[in-house]
Amino acid sequence: MPEKSEETKKSEDKEAISPIAETTSQTKHTFVSDDGSFNYTVTTGTLILKEEDIEEGEKQKASIFYIAYIKDDDSPDRPVTFSFNGGPGSSSVWMHLGLLGPKRVLVDDDGMPLAPPYRLVNNEFSLLDKSDLVFIDPVSTGYSRPVPKEKPDKFHSVKNDIESVGEFIRVWTTRNKRWISPKFIIGESYGTTRAAGLAGFLHQRHGMYLNGIMFVSSILNFITARFNEGNDLPYILFLPTYTATAWYHKKLPEDLQKD
Repeated sequence: MPEKSEETKKSEDKEAISPIAETTSQTKHTFVSDDGSFNYTVTTGTLILKEEDIEEGEKQKASIFYIAYIKDDDSPDRPVTFSFNGGPGSSSVWMHLGLLGPKRVLVDDDGMPLAPPYRLVNNEFSLLDKSDLVFIDPVSTGYSRPVPKEKPDKFHSVKNDIESVGEFIRVWTTRNKRWISPKFIIGESYGTTRAAGLAGFLHQRHGMYLNGIMFVSSILNFITARFNEGNDLPYILFLPTYTATAWYHKKLPEDLQKD
């Protein structure tokens, strides 16, 4: 059987890779707090990142999964907060169901999960009464994946990670007509490193100014968390936090507990 020409192989490859369609699903809910109640819409779905390829035209790169909580019938200048976790291989589930979303996982007073059956409860600490919320799963976390034949490691460097998440924020903001909205980013752990990089990237690449950044379990200089021989910096920097925690739980000596 004769070998296929390179042109035939390229043609078959193109036919084998069908474009991935974006998908969304929406539900309606009511948010209730001490300050009142309002209706909001939850959108879960995928957004396809693309790039302009000189030879092939517009080319799909990755499918990004997100969950967006948007207050109904509100002005376009309502704040919107983009959130993600760290890892760097973690989806946004912990910030979503552990801290910011309108529902949270029920845990004990120490933050540990309870015995089954597990439950979701109203989250009295949610930011939804102050800001719309968009939870982002970076590529290779959660349900976010590169498109077929796109190498995952193209998204795993610090620079490429920032670029892909930044592109998602730009596209989502444009499609939802939120450029005039105050925009915030909240990241956790490695997500604080990502958030810091995004602030510069969004400003320099797209002219998008952030109104604020929130860091949870911040780590911007990794040497500050490495308790290695010869590195005294973590001991110095952790001491104030340990002291404040001990003061809060009334574990300090009496003379220190007073101050």
